[in-house]
Amino acid sequence: MDYVTHDLAADIQDAFDNAWPNIGAALDDKATTNPDQTGWMYPDDKGEWQEMSWSAFRDWTHVLGAGLLALGYKTGDVVGICAGTSIRWIAADMALSVIGATTNSLYPNTRADDIDFILRDSGATAIFVQNEQILEKVAMHEDLNDQISRIIVMEGENTSSDPRVLTWEELEAYGRRQLKERPSCVRDAMAATSHDTLATIIYTSGTTGRPKGVEITQGTWIYEAIGWGANNTIQDRDIHFIWLPLSHGFGKCMILISLYTGTINALDGRIDQIVPNMAKVHPTLMCGVPRIFEKVRSGVLNAAPENSAKGKILKWAMQVGEQSFPYRSQHLKMPARLAAQYKLADRLVFSTVRQQLGGKLQYVISGSAKLNPELQRWFFNLGIPLLEGYGVTETAAVTFYNRPQDLTFGSVGRIIPGSAVRVDEGTGEILIKGPCVMRGYHNDPELTAQVISDGWFHTGDIGRLDGDGFLYITDRIKDVIKTSNGKFVSPSEVEAMLTGNSEAISQAVVVGEGHKYCVALVSLDPQWLSEWCATHEHAGMSYSKAVRLPEVRRQLQRDIDKANSKLGSWETVKRFEILDAEMTVDDGTATPTLKVRRSHAIEHYQGLIDKMYADEQDVRRS
Repeated sequence: MDYVTHDLAADIQDAFDNAWPNIGAALDDKATTNPDQTGWMYPDDKGEWQEMSWSAFRDWTHVLGAGLLALGYKTGDVVGICAGTSIRWIAADMALSVIGATTNSLYPNTRADDIDFILRDSGATAIFVQNEQILEKVAMHEDLNDQISRIIVMEGENTSSDPRVLTWEELEAYGRRQLKERPSCVRDAMAATSHDTLATIIYTSGTTGRPKGVEITQGTWIYEAIGWGANNTIQDRDIHFIWLPLSHGFGKCMILISLYTGTINALDGRIDQIVPNMAKVHPTLMCGVPRIFEKVRSGVLNAAPENSAKGKILKWAMQVGEQSFPYRSQHLKMPARLAAQYKLADRLVFSTVRQQLGGKLQYVISGSAKLNPELQRWFFNLGIPLLEGYGVTETAAVTFYNRPQDLTFGSVGRIIPGSAVRVDEGTGEILIKGPCVMRGYHNDPELTAQVISDGWFHTGDIGRLDGDGFLYITDRIKDVIKTSNGKFVSPSEVEAMLTGNSEAISQAVVVGEGHKYCVALVSLDPQWLSEWCATHEHAGMSYSKAVRLPEVRRQLQRDIDKANSKLGSWETVKRFEILDAEMTVDDGTATPTLKVRRSHAIEHYQGLIDKMYADEQDVRRS
């Protein structure tokens, strides 16, 4: 299909051409225009939420930037950050951008061998680490001793004998002295920074192979901020709760958008504190991955057992929500009786759930993995639109998005204004062109040339465009299954159907290439399993033992049968195995952003897969 651009493309290009010359200027503009406006909220050491203005944050980043300059770092140098989401992560990253240095972001749960590879490949000469535990993961690589000249520990005191180590507070002290001696040092460095300055190297953990370093310039991040901000979906009065890993492009992009919109960012990366934090900061929007939204739904459902009075009311309310969906999703007037029922369901159930999530959510945004349509409908029925977006690290993460006022269910929305999308007529592959596309893969021009042709980035994803420019994702090209019967199966769609129709299933991997039928590896939600055991006379039983209970397997079979009823016969899962543990970063079967690494999982659990196909000839075709 011919490429499609957004109808605001010309306006965005004009805004981009006349935009700030660099990220430091963008921050300076926000701090000067709205000096006392709250830009940041974050928990202190005691868990109490604090606020920081844009001007205070700007001044802080200048102190940190001056400290880095005092230590000899300059424009073009690469500095790593290996830490969880926090206000200090943002400050360190912004300080590097202000002086024109490059952030090499690493997840705190990155495996030790990958840390070694990433730091060597990026050429990082310093690194911020969250704490002493991560310090040890870096310091253990003696081959990096000559390359990494400084390690800044962001939390706690310096108890290391390594002369390269200094604390966050010591870096600030260097910065204050430097600013006293050379007051213009930061602004001098900022003046030498442009749209072409390399801002970030993000290594994609990927679902296969060695990490690839994606180079994103300051100009690309500025373009993303303008492109998102121009649609007026996000406002300066919004409070955006951010738990996403900032090492991932999705999280970082949303932070930089706030430089344009003035949105307040409330930061805390602890996943187990998402719901409690939302009740404290009352966000108006939140971004996340499908698995987090599935956990929110499971938490609501598990709090009201099906046979209890609360469970029956919840079930009735959700049925009313489903009945109202065709009307509310199309902005149509409901019949009087249904409208009255929905109003009651909202008062008894939906408003209570929304209150648990802070009470002010206008919408939530899902990205990074395929969203189950039923999960999207569930949130919409609750009164919280769940908007799906799409992008890859190579296109600065957020390239397509739905808007609350322009939501098309099942699609990932339309492309960011100023960029273009094309779907290859032969393969169905999605191609993207524009300022959102990366500069290239770090130290790998050959691979860069393979994925970027005539300015078009080849995503490796299959999709289709409708007449209005809305994009629909099918799957990864390399993941599409062709059964021995010649049928094509999108494993991600089947996996989304499994997790979407089961409160129990946390992760799923569907396999079937070259076989007569599909099978699945599934892991269970530990919270669901614990609560199930508590109500079925197995309280306290370990995860590995509980998943072997026949009653648990029967429950899973019912859930999978429900999912199968909504699939084509060739897509249905004929057999499944429950894993003894969730797939994790540690065993190489999951990425730090909670996505399953399909090829690694299949290799890791090949024995279980072979078992499910042991008597393939005897399994009835459906």
